[in-house]
Amino acid sequence: MYKNLTYLLKHSAVILVILFFIRICFAIAFVPMGLIGSNLTVLPRLLFNVLRFDMQVVCYVLLLPTVLTFVFAALRKPWTDRVLSRFRKVYYAIVNILILALSGIDLGFFSNFNSHINLTFFDFFNEGPMSLIQAIWEEYHCVYEGLAFLFLSLLILYVIRRIESDKVLARQTNCSLGGRKTSRCQLIKLSVIILLYIAFVVIGMRGSVWRFPLQIEDTFVSNQKLLNDLVPNAIYMLKKACKEKAKAFKVESTDDLLAQYKFKSLQEALDVYTDGQIKIAKNDTLTALQHALFAEVGDSLKQPQPNVVIIYSESWSNYLFNLQQKDAEMNFGLDRHFKEDLLFRNFQSVQNGTINSLENLFVSTPFPHFFTSSYRFNTLPTSIALPFKASNYTTMFMSGMDAAWENCAEALPHQQFDAVYDKFFLLKDYPHATYNSIGVYDEYLFQALLDKLNKPSKKRQMITVMTTTNHPPFEFPKDMKLPPLPDSFYGKKCFAEHNRKVLDKYLTGFRYYNKALNDFLNRFKASAAAKNTILVITGDHNVRVILNHDVIDKRYEHSVPLYVYLPPYLRKEAYNKLTNRWGSHDDILATLAPFAFRNTKYFKMGKNLLDTSVSDSTYYSANVDQIEAIPSYQKKAERLTAARNLLRQVYFGLYWRTQQ
Repeated sequence: MYKNLTYLLKHSAVILVILFFIRICFAIAFVPMGLIGSNLTVLPRLLFNVLRFDMQVVCYVLLLPTVLTFVFAALRKPWTDRVLSRFRKVYYAIVNILILALSGIDLGFFSNFNSHINLTFFDFFNEGPMSLIQAIWEEYHCVYEGLAFLFLSLLILYVIRRIESDKVLARQTNCSLGGRKTSRCQLIKLSVIILLYIAFVVIGMRGSVWRFPLQIEDTFVSNQKLLNDLVPNAIYMLKKACKEKAKAFKVESTDDLLAQYKFKSLQEALDVYTDGQIKIAKNDTLTALQHALFAEVGDSLKQPQPNVVIIYSESWSNYLFNLQQKDAEMNFGLDRHFKEDLLFRNFQSVQNGTINSLENLFVSTPFPHFFTSSYRFNTLPTSIALPFKASNYTTMFMSGMDAAWENCAEALPHQQFDAVYDKFFLLKDYPHATYNSIGVYDEYLFQALLDKLNKPSKKRQMITVMTTTNHPPFEFPKDMKLPPLPDSFYGKKCFAEHNRKVLDKYLTGFRYYNKALNDFLNRFKASAAAKNTILVITGDHNVRVILNHDVIDKRYEHSVPLYVYLPPYLRKEAYNKLTNRWGSHDDILATLAPFAFRNTKYFKMGKNLLDTSVSDSTYYSANVDQIEAIPSYQKKAERLTAARNLLRQVYFGLYWRTQQ
């Protein structure tokens, strides 16, 4: 038993050597030495995470031979060692050569796409493999690469054979479970070895011993893409690509969508959505949909364009603001800002998850997990960045999180974001900043945002921001000081969560964020940035779990507040009378467009909340699970939302078809 486990560890060492060799090749081919020299402080973390990813591969490979080793040891037959040896030779020969081949393919893939294996890898099987093989043959040194692969394969086979012909270990039979005489001391020793071995395999497969298992965020160790690209291996990236492929959304047929949304034809849906103004001419459905879904802004701006900041606040609940009381501080000074500026309380998120809300804001697709689909590599005409760039803005996404999460760092540049500023940029620019397992604390993110707004810029800035601290596992700064809530507060009927410790974490997250936001707004309004910046602040989705929606009004189930700060030269007294309107995330861009856009068109999903020429009664709030409006407009709002969603899905289906 002992000798067979030792053989497995030796074979595992060979896999580690292969993966390390590939990393060396990758570094030589793609990573400038100067980049490594200027980022020496990140090397310990980089090497540690490299080991975690490679050990995960090793432990998954170990799983099958380990199970067979234990099964054969229980049989106690004289032929088991011989059979296991033959199995290991074949198994590790196949596995190691496959790892080598896949790693080589990954290097070629990176040289072509500047990315490790991803969803587009499967296009090889979908788009004429023979023509792609011909292109590879013509563009790469296939003969030399083939000879190198053959040489390395033979070397691997030789090493495997040497491991299995180890005569020294072959003589160590006394510690085997199959031995006839095993002392108690030897049995205890062997049991400890087996337990340690099992723990090693289990921990290695998970990739960590702490709260979170190994995940894509662990590929980010710095703010330098090429250093981050050194971390994962081809096997992990192929596994990630397979998961994304399995979750890829399906583009439904027009007939199925018509039946789903209960329309007889697309023209009927267009008539409902555009009040009969747009007709499908000459069967040109795509053009008609573009006219219906896109709005055009001319050169009518009479005032300077402002900076635009859109902040998505993690789990920022609308209802929890109602719980402010003298002995239970919830708002931490935000009431003053809410009174001075515009606060919409009849407001909902469109989606009910963080990434879904971000995707809805950034590209307005009707399909979830867009950032993990193959379409993320194409700039969509619906990208929020496009009209801002066309109107002479720079575009940036900021967050305290690791931007590897949900492929944000990879997807957003393809959507024409000029910069993605995440945890590692924050920590580099603010070395004193602290963070938890989710990201850098919001207070430091707000400091970075304020500094960017106050820094001189040739162009106006459009910055989208995602906060993180108000999120499980609810880890807060050590120096955080919040006044305690009274005991009676935790017994309110509005709470569905009755475990005080759990409830307190959610409430602390909300209170911490409100305090950090209030501090930011105080400093922002005292700065030069307040003179030429629009702030839009809302929640990505409502707080989950803790609220009892059988007790509180259903309108709060998906409700988040919308706060709008306008610089002095854009304010109008009439705007103060509009804040009772129903609205949702879809209305944010339409509200900003008249202030920011010049000679451009944009994907208009909602309505301008500050349009004084439109009746309040025609506004509605569309969440994926519920639609809110005044009672007399409810059915109309539901029909409009159904028409819009149908037209949007058909539009995307037709658009992607034209891109193939």
